Order: sequence, then C-alpha cells, then structure tokens
Amino acid sequence: MGQDMAEVDFDEFDGGYDMPPPGNGRRRNWVNIAGAVTSVALLIGAGVWGYRIAVRNVMGVPVIHAMEGPMRIAPENPGGEQAEHQGLSVNDVAAVGVATPLPEQIVLAPRAVELTEDDTPGLAAEPPAALAPKPQPEAPVQPLLPQVDAPGVPPGVAPEAVASTLAEPSPAGVSPEAAEPSASEQLASDLAAAVPPEPVAPVVEPEVFVPPPVVKGGLGKSLRPMSRPGGMALLPVATAPAPLREVDPAQLAIGTRLVQFGAFDSIEEAQAHWDKLGATVGDLLAGKGRVIQSAESGGRTFYRLRAEGFSDEADARRFCAAVSAMGPECIPVALR
Repeated sequence: MGQDMAEVDFDEFDGGYDMPPPGNGRRRNWVNIAGAVTSVALLIGAGVWGYRIAVRNVMGVPVIHAMEGPMRIAPENPGGEQAEHQGLSVNDVAAVGVATPLPEQIVLAPRAVELTEDDTPGLAAEPPAALAPKPQPEAPVQPLLPQVDAPGVPPGVAPEAVASTLAEPSPAGVSPEAAEPSASEQLASDLAAAVPPEPVAPVVEPEVFVPPPVVKGGLGKSLRPMSRPGGMALLPVATAPAPLREVDPAQLAIGTRLVQFGAFDSIEEAQAHWDKLGATVGDLLAGKGRVIQSAESGGRTFYRLRAEGFSDEADARRFCAAVSAMGPECIPVALR
C-alpha cells in the first residue's frame, strides 16, 4: 500500500459530513423571521399605548357623550295588554280549583238585532252638500202701510185731508153699524188687530216720608266725642339697622359650621351680594357674622361669601332651608 499503518494520522478526519442535512436551514430562517416580526409588533404596540396614556393625561379625563334620544320612552299601552276571556266562570277552575256553583236563574242572551230595509236609508252616506247659492241683492223695503186710493178722492188731495174726513162723525140719522166701512178703514182695523198694544207702565206713587219715632226722655242731639290732643299722636319709630359684624376667617377654628352664599371674583362683588341678601332675608341675618374667604384654584383667585354664627350642622341646615325658600342660594359647609 505504500504507507504504514503507524504513519496514518487519524486527526485528519472530522467524523462528520461536509453538507448539512437538507431542510434544517430553511426552517431556522422562518423561525428567526417570525420572532423578529413579533418583537417589532410588541415594540410598536408599547409605543402606541404609552402615547395614548400621555395624551389622555394632558388633555384631561375623557368625556362620555350622552346617547341620542330620550332617556325614557313612555309605553304605548301603560296599563298593559288585557288578557282575553276574563270574567268567565271557567276561569275559577284554574284559579280556585273548584267550579263555581250555578246561578239560580239562567237567561239566554237576546238574538242579535238585524237591520231591515227601512233602516238602510238612514245609515247610507249623505251626499255632499251643494254649494251655497250666491247672495242675491236685497229688494227695496216696502212701506208697511200701502197707499190705497180712497174712492171718490180726486188726485192732488193730501192724505191728511182724507184722514180728517174719515175721522168726522157720520151724519145724523145714520148709525155707525149701518154705515159700510171703506177700504182704508178696513186696512187700518186689520193693522190695529195685528200689531199688539204696547204695555203701559204702572203709575208709581211717590213714597211718603215717615219720621222715626221719638223716644221720650232721650237726648235731642247726639254727643260728639272729643278729638285726641295733638301731643298724644303716635309717631312711627325708625328701626336702626343691625351693625355689621365682619369676621376674619383666620380667627375661626377648623371645623366651624358656616353657610356659603356663593363665590365672586372680587371682594366688592361679595360685599354687594351681602347687602342684597340683607334686603331680601335681613331678619335671618340678624346676629350672623360676614366671612369673606379668599381661595385659589387653577391660577385664579376668587372670594367665598359665608356667614358665621351657628351652633351645629343642624342649625346651619335649618338656616339654609329658610334662606333657599326665599330665593337666594345657601349651602351649609365646614371651615377647612
């Protein structure tokens, strides 16, 4: 063989294969890619979550908008649906367990009334009313007493002369019943019978003054009371307003019961509101001290108008109830 076994170097052999097994490298690449994508997604999600938290803290508490539409909707049938077949005797079997006893007298329902041919015209739909005719011009008013030409009266004679002639008495020897009435007399008598006579007002006799009876031994003239002397007249006494008691909030102990009427931008506005309260509920403010306490919120300074002089919380609540009943706002508070 040309080489001795003792000269062979066994370290030259790796003991492995020169080519890697098929399929292991491609799977490893996919695993690496999936891990990288997952890591990037986690980083992006953490960044977005942190940004949202930072923005929410800067912008403030999120506002929940109210839902559209009314908060409560009235039901269409407030009383609920009525069950059918109520008030029947068979319902007692399911409710009580025993059928109700039969009544002493059973009366059958009357037969249904049917319409006859005579009822049909009355139930038929009425035809539409015809259009109202146009108003016609009114005719000229005719006189109540028509002019009747008396027989034998020549034209040109005045009606007064005819009336005086008719009113003259009949000649002697001729009775009124025998004389035949003329057409004018007949028309006058008919009109007099048709027109009712006017009622005549009764004659009222004047009342006679009757003097009152005289009491024997009485006074002839009533005595007049004497007038009050001028010095005894009562003059209105003007009530002086109660002095204002200003209380320094720094001198009050923590937990002192107060009532607050509002917060104002300046001390002058708070003092003006106190004066307005004095005109409205002045009797309730008697004995109460005015407290104007300054406070600051959000870089803005305001002044709280309060009142002092209450024994406990119940006393402050009763005071606020009485003030609120008259209109102004009042809140019981404790000094902090």
